[in-house]
Amino acid sequence: MANQPSQNRVNKANRRTVAARYNVKVLRSLEATLLDDPEADIAAILSSSYSQKLQTFKTPNSTKGRRTASLSTNDLRHRLNGDEPTSVIFPLSAEIEKLANGHPSRTGALIKLLKDSEVLYESAWAASVMVFRVSETIVAKAGHEDYSITEHRTLTYLQEHLPDFPAPRPHGLVRLGAHCLLFTSFIPGVNLEKAWTLLDHSQKHDIAGQIGTLLFDMRSIPVPKNTLLGDVESGRCRDLRRSQRISKEPITSVSKFEDFIFSGSETATPLYINMLRELMPETKKIVFTHGDIRPANIMVKQNNNGTWTVVAIIDWESSGFYPEYWEAVKATNLLSPREQVDWYQKA
Repeated sequence: MANQPSQNRVNKANRRTVAARYNVKVLRSLEATLLDDPEADIAAILSSSYSQKLQTFKTPNSTKGRRTASLSTNDLRHRLNGDEPTSVIFPLSAEIEKLANGHPSRTGALIKLLKDSEVLYESAWAASVMVFRVSETIVAKAGHEDYSITEHRTLTYLQEHLPDFPAPRPHGLVRLGAHCLLFTSFIPGVNLEKAWTLLDHSQKHDIAGQIGTLLFDMRSIPVPKNTLLGDVESGRCRDLRRSQRISKEPITSVSKFEDFIFSGSETATPLYINMLRELMPETKKIVFTHGDIRPANIMVKQNNNGTWTVVAIIDWESSGFYPEYWEAVKATNLLSPREQVDWYQKA
């Protein structure tokens, strides 16, 4: 009837979500193909991974997350034991303590919190690495203790020395049996790895500029005198490019850092190593470093006017004080001769 509100006005579709834009891009590709060949088989044109990829673009609110009823085989929640002790490595915030209230034991409270949570991320290669959204504003990242400690220290350091930098805020770290849970603030958005193919040339250029500004600000944090290279507190250097290597001795200079880096090969001859060392940049500058800058660790959101904004840099477990060239070395670690994504050209 004329005096009744339109259903479309009550429940208007959001055409600006990442999933919606992906569908539009697929539709345009189909349209272009059908203009050339009106009898083309549409099913054959669509990628076999179309449905799976579409689901990854949908927001948690639309998919409702994956709850306890459908835990995967590798889900660490299968292995949690209420009888195991819980120890606090870094104090929990009042917000986390409030979430854990109402249960006779802290271990039981944390297990229930995780079981009622939404899974945001589950590592394909590490069964104990998962990220849970435990409330509207808090996530819990389950991971290795050393990495979790480094990440919490770095997030605390960032909050103190560069408070406006877009990164999660730390809310504490606990050891639950064999697992560590790092609590941080939840930052809504989609990672750039998923969004990159949806961006046009100017949008990619704009995002690259934003990332460059953030890295400049981060690298401008003053490095305290006599600071050891590596973790912001422990001073342990990590090289995670192939397998984990941790420096056994404190590293006080770029030269000693390179001694550590080039000591990792068991097959390279001294001649070959010396040749590579001669190609190294002649720098003694040390800067605050993320250590794993790549699209999957950059969170973005699309604004109402169609532009994109970097809302957070995440995953700081490889961070610390390192030579100024180390960020670029680590950022290109996954670059292969068969690379097709133009991220490396824009970044």
